[in-house]
Amino acid sequence: MDSLETQDSPPLDPSLAPILVFGSGHGGVEAGEETTTNDGSGTSGFLYSIPKRQLLPAAGFGYLNSDASWITPQGWVLTLDPRTRDACLRDPFTSGAVVPLPRDREGLLPSNNEHSRCLLSTRRPADDPAGCVVLVLHLERPVLWHCSCGSPGPGLPSPSWSRHEYPSELITASSRGVAMWDMSMLTAARGRFYTSVVSDDRLVTLEFSPAGRPVFSTPRVAITPWLPGGYRVGLVESRGDLFAVRFSLELARGKGVVDIFVYKLVFSDNAWVKVAQLGDSRVFFLGKGTVGASMAAEEVGLKENCIYFTNEDDKGLYVYDMEQGSITLHNPGPDVPDCTEPMFLMPTT
Repeated sequence: MDSLETQDSPPLDPSLAPILVFGSGHGGVEAGEETTTNDGSGTSGFLYSIPKRQLLPAAGFGYLNSDASWITPQGWVLTLDPRTRDACLRDPFTSGAVVPLPRDREGLLPSNNEHSRCLLSTRRPADDPAGCVVLVLHLERPVLWHCSCGSPGPGLPSPSWSRHEYPSELITASSRGVAMWDMSMLTAARGRFYTSVVSDDRLVTLEFSPAGRPVFSTPRVAITPWLPGGYRVGLVESRGDLFAVRFSLELARGKGVVDIFVYKLVFSDNAWVKVAQLGDSRVFFLGKGTVGASMAAEEVGLKENCIYFTNEDDKGLYVYDMEQGSITLHNPGPDVPDCTEPMFLMPTT
């Protein structure tokens, strides 16, 4: 296997983004399993362009469908070579755009993306590598792995991967399962990581000291958006602001979404405030594991104040129009198996 930094993969057309990735590890297709199109040709998965409503085979973009890759909300892909333990961040939309990461010499990182996800503390790691923290989060155990992208300041050790196990009681005293659910919403904003505890009125903040040590704090918030009834929640960073999107569920109808409410965190008051618009002509995307992202609607030719989301074990792409209060369905087509759940691949700019 070639070095991760020299693998020859063509860049994706930026006009296709945002993209849904259906494939091994990122949409229900089992590792090593090929899907078959209606014409009988095999493929290692599919890419679905949201603005163009176009389905494409994922052949040639193997690292997107690799079990040892993690798609971040910022669009960069963490790729790990299980054999050499080389790691890097790759920009799928720019040829040769790679941010090298420390080699995982001690074999700390998981060898596949099962039950884990990756986040970056900044949107543009190539511009400020030393200021970007790469965080890999386990979704079933209170464990995280992290490193910085670039050289640290004078007197600090060279960057390397670290493993940290934290007490789940830091997140919630309810149960470890609830704590892991809360941590699955972890979202980067303003150089830190945040998640909200759904069982009470606390906001968990995770930041890293200059020496690279994780530091948790749990300030209380004045208002919580967690109303009674069945629901799921996703957090979204948008231009430095933090939003909570609450999906109200009709449990009798197979957990179908019947309504959506959006709240913005006022950092100065530590309070969630309900909003009627996303602001700044934005559009939100929330996918697997309530992973959220946002961008300017005009950049991709989409209608503003809309929330694109996916459901568990469902290949459909749903669109909630905040102005109309309506939900519509985009079907990626018959070639995609029904019980699959894709990942959003965002543009990196």
